[in-house]
Amino acid sequence: MAKETVQTIRKAEIAAVDAEREALKKKEAILLEAQQKARDMAAAMVNGAQDKAQKEYDKAIEKGKAMTEAARLGAEKEIAVLKEIVKSKEQTAIDLVISTVV
Repeated sequence: MAKETVQTIRKAEIAAVDAEREALKKKEAILLEAQQKARDMAAAMVNGAQDKAQKEYDKAIEKGKAMTEAARLGAEKEIAVLKEIVKSKEQTAIDLVISTVV
């Protein structure tokens, strides 16, 4: 009976050691999985931030192009008005010269 009790205790000790090893393996697996998930989440956040920054950059470029185009069109209109003024003044000067000569 004592021999059986010792064997039962040894089996229990071996089972406890095996259970502890298994628990350590599971703990390591859980930690590795958590670390990987954390890396994945960080990478996703960085990618999301980069995408957002790229979109904002693209918007700024488009806005800059639109502003440049608007300024160009405004300048072209102003140039056309100034050319008309110059033509008018040129004709007035020609008329004045002709009237003083005649």
